[in-house]
Amino acid sequence: MKFMKPLFDQKSHLYLLDAGCGEGTHLSHIQDKLTWKGITELTSVGMDLSKEGIMAAAKEYPHPLWCVADLAHCPFSNQQFDGVLNILSPSNYAEFTRILSEDGCVLKVIPEQYYLRELRCLYEQKKNTPAYSNDNILSRFKDHFKLLSAERVTYRFMLNADLLKPLLHMTPLSWGATEADWQRVQEINLPYVTVDLLILCGKK
Repeated sequence: MKFMKPLFDQKSHLYLLDAGCGEGTHLSHIQDKLTWKGITELTSVGMDLSKEGIMAAAKEYPHPLWCVADLAHCPFSNQQFDGVLNILSPSNYAEFTRILSEDGCVLKVIPEQYYLRELRCLYEQKKNTPAYSNDNILSRFKDHFKLLSAERVTYRFMLNADLLKPLLHMTPLSWGATEADWQRVQEINLPYVTVDLLILCGKK
């Protein structure tokens, strides 16, 4: 994790929070990656409002610490974390600023224009909604943090029929979906979806 490198040059122990961690996959993989790189002095914490997600994370990934909590009321001390991850999840920048150390970093991952385009096109056509733009999200991030870097990552993820419904449930595209909508999507038999993300790194 190159955005953390300056922190390890300054500190012997890092504290990392994944705000909106879901079922814990991202945080666990990041911790494993850092450990593989020889970084052992690390305390990682995953936080999410979903009890089911936290229970799944704790069962599958025993090494990080997991807690059920609201982003608007983070149960942590001021300046407790050196890094805050916020991956495809809502943000509370006031709380992030409070719990982030003075030289810490926020890493936020947001969708780009072609994220899940194969599914989004169906949704936008049905609802007659405009094409997706992350301009407001990016602008709000820069209002609260000094932008250090912005890196776009785009690739195709191969799907099978068993993955499509869980994927939809993880996105706002499922909100308000009818049984007919689910049936229509399953009949499409998509071979892949596009992953298109913007990774923002910022400091106070």
